[in-house]
Amino acid sequence: MALSNAERQRRYRQRLRAKASGAAVVDQVELAVERAIHALWAYHERPSPTGLAWSEIDGCRTLGEYRSELERSPANLVQTCRAFLPGFEGLTIDEARAVADIVLLSDVLRLAPRTPITISDGSAQD
Repeated sequence: MALSNAERQRRYRQRLRAKASGAAVVDQVELAVERAIHALWAYHERPSPTGLAWSEIDGCRTLGEYRSELERSPANLVQTCRAFLPGFEGLTIDEARAVADIVLLSDVLRLAPRTPITISDGSAQD
Protein backbone atom coordinates (compact mmCIF):
# COMPACT_ATOMS: atom_id res chain seq x y z
CA MET A 1 0.00 0.00 0.00
CA ALA A 2 1.38 3.39 -0.99
CA LEU A 3 1.77 6.02 1.69
CA SER A 4 -0.20 9.20 1.46
CA ASN A 5 1.65 12.49 1.28
CA ALA A 6 0.51 13.29 4.83
CA GLU A 7 1.87 9.94 6.11
CA ARG A 8 5.23 10.49 4.39
CA GLN A 9 5.43 13.97 5.92
CA ARG A 10 4.52 12.60 9.37
CA ARG A 11 7.28 9.96 9.15
CA TYR A 12 9.76 12.54 7.91
CA ARG A 13 8.96 14.83 10.86
CA GLN A 14 9.34 11.88 13.26
CA ARG A 15 12.82 11.17 11.87
CA LEU A 16 13.77 14.84 12.19
CA ARG A 17 12.55 14.93 15.81
CA ALA A 18 14.47 11.74 16.60
CA LYS A 19 17.68 13.21 15.17
CA ALA A 20 17.17 16.51 16.99
CA SER A 21 16.49 14.77 20.30
CA GLY A 22 19.56 12.58 20.08
CA ALA A 23 17.45 9.42 19.99
CA ALA A 24 19.02 8.42 16.69
CA VAL A 25 22.64 9.14 17.69
CA VAL A 26 23.60 5.47 17.96
CA ASP A 27 22.10 4.76 14.55
CA GLN A 28 23.99 7.72 13.09
CA VAL A 29 27.28 6.50 14.57
CA GLU A 30 26.58 3.00 13.27
CA LEU A 31 26.08 4.44 9.77
CA ALA A 32 29.33 6.42 10.10
CA VAL A 33 31.19 3.24 11.07
CA GLU A 34 29.71 1.35 8.11
CA ARG A 35 30.69 4.15 5.72
CA ALA A 36 34.24 4.09 7.09
CA ILE A 37 34.55 0.32 6.82
CA HIS A 38 33.39 0.43 3.21
CA ALA A 39 35.77 3.32 2.48
CA LEU A 40 38.67 1.38 3.99
CA TRP A 41 37.68 -1.73 2.04
CA ALA A 42 37.55 0.29 -1.21
CA TYR A 43 41.10 1.46 -0.49
CA HIS A 44 42.07 -2.11 0.39
CA GLU A 45 40.88 -3.35 -3.00
CA ARG A 46 43.23 -0.97 -4.83
CA PRO A 47 46.90 -1.98 -5.23
CA SER A 48 49.28 -0.96 -2.44
CA PRO A 49 51.92 1.70 -3.18
CA THR A 50 54.36 -1.13 -3.89
CA GLY A 51 51.99 -2.60 -6.48
CA LEU A 52 51.12 -5.65 -4.39
CA ALA A 53 47.50 -6.42 -3.64
CA TRP A 54 46.67 -5.66 -0.01
CA SER A 55 45.15 -9.14 0.25
CA GLU A 56 48.63 -10.55 -0.38
CA ILE A 57 49.97 -8.38 2.44
CA ASP A 58 47.31 -8.85 5.11
CA GLY A 59 45.50 -11.99 3.95
CA CYS A 60 42.04 -10.40 3.83
CA ARG A 61 40.37 -11.41 0.58
CA THR A 62 36.76 -10.48 1.37
CA LEU A 63 34.98 -7.64 3.10
CA GLY A 64 33.91 -10.12 5.79
CA GLU A 65 37.51 -11.12 6.51
CA TYR A 66 38.58 -7.47 6.59
CA ARG A 67 35.73 -6.54 8.90
CA SER A 68 36.67 -9.46 11.16
CA GLU A 69 40.21 -8.08 11.42
CA LEU A 70 38.84 -4.67 12.40
CA GLU A 71 36.55 -6.29 15.00
CA ARG A 72 39.37 -8.19 16.75
CA SER A 73 40.23 -5.23 18.90
CA PRO A 74 38.12 -2.17 19.70
CA ALA A 75 41.00 0.07 18.67
CA ASN A 76 41.63 -1.49 15.24
CA LEU A 77 39.10 0.64 13.35
CA VAL A 78 40.27 3.89 14.92
CA GLN A 79 43.96 3.04 14.45
CA THR A 80 43.35 2.13 10.83
CA CYS A 81 41.52 5.40 10.24
CA ARG A 82 44.21 7.43 12.02
CA ALA A 83 46.86 5.79 9.83
CA PHE A 84 45.58 7.94 6.95
CA LEU A 85 46.31 11.20 8.80
CA PRO A 86 47.31 13.86 8.01
CA GLY A 87 46.64 13.86 4.26
CA PHE A 88 44.38 10.84 3.61
CA GLU A 89 46.66 9.80 0.74
CA GLY A 90 45.15 7.19 -1.53
CA LEU A 91 41.55 7.87 -0.49
CA THR A 92 38.89 9.60 -2.53
CA ILE A 93 37.31 12.70 -0.99
CA ASP A 94 34.22 10.73 0.09
CA GLU A 95 36.38 7.96 1.57
CA ALA A 96 38.48 10.55 3.41
CA ARG A 97 35.37 12.14 4.90
CA ALA A 98 34.10 8.77 6.10
CA VAL A 99 37.47 7.97 7.71
CA ALA A 100 37.74 11.48 9.19
CA ASP A 101 34.34 11.07 10.84
CA ILE A 102 35.64 8.06 12.78
CA VAL A 103 38.75 9.96 13.88
CA LEU A 104 36.60 12.85 15.11
CA LEU A 105 34.12 10.52 16.85
CA SER A 106 37.05 8.83 18.57
CA ASP A 107 38.31 12.20 19.81
CA VAL A 108 34.89 13.09 21.19
CA LEU A 109 34.48 9.75 22.95
CA ARG A 110 37.95 10.03 24.51
CA LEU A 111 37.15 13.59 25.65
CA ALA A 112 40.23 14.67 23.70
CA PRO A 113 40.64 17.83 21.66
CA ARG A 114 39.47 17.30 18.12
CA THR A 115 42.14 16.36 15.62
CA PRO A 116 42.44 19.16 13.07
CA ILE A 117 41.52 17.58 9.75
CA THR A 118 41.78 19.02 6.28
CA ILE A 119 40.70 16.90 3.35
CA SER A 120 42.53 17.40 0.05
CA ASP A 121 39.67 19.33 -1.60
CA GLY A 122 40.52 22.10 0.88
CA SER A 123 37.57 21.56 3.20
CA ALA A 124 38.18 21.36 6.91
CA GLN A 125 36.22 18.97 9.13
CA ASP A 126 35.23 19.81 12.69
